[in-house]
Amino acid sequence: MLKSILFSLVAMVLLSSPALAVLPDCPLDFKLQMQDFGIVSANLVTLSGAGGSASNMNLATIYQTQQDQKICSWANQQEVVTFIQDGCIGASCGGSWGIMQGALVGGGQMQLIGDGCSPKLESQGLDVGLTQTVMKNDGTGAATAIHSLGVVQQQAAGNSAGMMSEVNAVAAGQFSSVSGGPSTTGTVIAGLGVMTSQTQIDM
Repeated sequence: MLKSILFSLVAMVLLSSPALAVLPDCPLDFKLQMQDFGIVSANLVTLSGAGGSASNMNLATIYQTQQDQKICSWANQQEVVTFIQDGCIGASCGGSWGIMQGALVGGGQMQLIGDGCSPKLESQGLDVGLTQTVMKNDGTGAATAIHSLGVVQQQAAGNSAGMMSEVNAVAAGQFSSVSGGPSTTGTVIAGLGVMTSQTQIDM
């Protein structure tokens, strides 16, 4: 919904641009490229009793690319994402252990490029939310939780009036661990949020 509203507003601004009024020979021909990605991941690992181990890992890799070329303009987009969510418990002497992890990652890109000497627009953004909790109650051993995220967003476009480009690179990670012997209790709670946004308009 937000992107639809943004696109409508941008289109109105571009089509009413003074640049088009003073350059009547410029074609009213625009190319639009949009791409999005999203990751929703949860991980729950528990262990209780005499001892043992438990683990789980979630992995995701995303690669997206778009290209468009005409005589008077060109545009391309690329998004590369790697994501790892890992929780591991190893206990040698009972107790109660728990790991809870959650991840919500979303990003998108938009290009609206006019042919010839028409206006150009590029916009891209990224939202990251990572949480994890590691708990220990009694027992002997260790519990570890890891989040790892890498994102690269690239855009470039050009027409007769010039070119523009954007690059957004984010690396985010979390590491939480609890260990100890009998009759000890420990809890680690971690949260991480990242937001990025870029917009260029060439009238």
